[in-house]
Amino acid sequence: MKIWYIWSRETSGNESESYECSRLIEEGRKRGHQVSIYSPTQFKFMVGGEKSQSIFVDSDLQDLPDAVVSRMGSDTTYLGAAVLRYMQRNGVSVVNSPRSIERASDKLLTMQKLADKNIPIPKTIFSKCPVDSVLVAQQIGFPVVVKTLKGTVGVGVYLSENEDSLRDLTELLVHQGADKSPVIFQEFIETSRGRDVRVFCVGGKILACMERKSTDGGFKSNIGRGGVGKPVELTQEAKKIALDACNILELEIAGVDMLYGKDGFKICEVNSAPDFNGLETYCEVNAAEAIYEYIETRVEKDRKIKKAQKGGVVNGFFDRWIKGRHAA
Repeated sequence: MKIWYIWSRETSGNESESYECSRLIEEGRKRGHQVSIYSPTQFKFMVGGEKSQSIFVDSDLQDLPDAVVSRMGSDTTYLGAAVLRYMQRNGVSVVNSPRSIERASDKLLTMQKLADKNIPIPKTIFSKCPVDSVLVAQQIGFPVVVKTLKGTVGVGVYLSENEDSLRDLTELLVHQGADKSPVIFQEFIETSRGRDVRVFCVGGKILACMERKSTDGGFKSNIGRGGVGKPVELTQEAKKIALDACNILELEIAGVDMLYGKDGFKICEVNSAPDFNGLETYCEVNAAEAIYEYIETRVEKDRKIKKAQKGGVVNGFFDRWIKGRHAA
């Protein structure tokens, strides 16, 4: 099977220093797949002409792969999304879809989607900078978490302990251009200070749950920022919250970050391209293998659907369903 990973960070040829990319290459080749990792900047498309659809990688004409998996996450640009949409429109199995990545990479949109379905989240205010600190104090209280709309591994996330620090921070964000787009002001869950749970989901199932804990006394628990992890068993209710979040955002592969609230877990963020170094280290699971098992199943399922469509099976069923509704 020919599988491409789209990666927005710097790579050297098809290889990358990233743990995740190295593991995906290793596991994919072990399973007999032809695996390549590309940056979205390497692609060129041609639409129309004698060959109506053509794709080039570094100016070399390429046959389309069987599957494309995005590892861009919140770094997804218009170009990156365009690459995924092109693949999707031309019959390639795309994991995750461009729409689901857009939902997850925009923190504001994520919170709105989850709140619409009554998924527990921290109290949240969306506002441009500088914010009305009195309003924040009245509606949320202090400390308050401040988040820019995009960011990963704890980048773009700050904690303001009082009104003065919030004013200073938002003034700084204004100078950085944050006044042109909303910023998230979110309830700080004190019972989860310096710790959270990462739930790694693949294909509608939970592979592993890992508690992450800060080692420097800070409020961020990301493994990539020096945190440590350990496997943790969640209740069925907590697992359902994580899986519901993936379903709402339409994510096939996701890392769901959950906070320890007084009355149960609350969703903090959902990552469409989750790192799994810590997960494989602390939970002793093979995340790369699970990803390939899902990709293989997904490609086979898509092939069967295409075969049925060519034979008129799907359209015939749809036509009968429509006629039945009109008859009723």
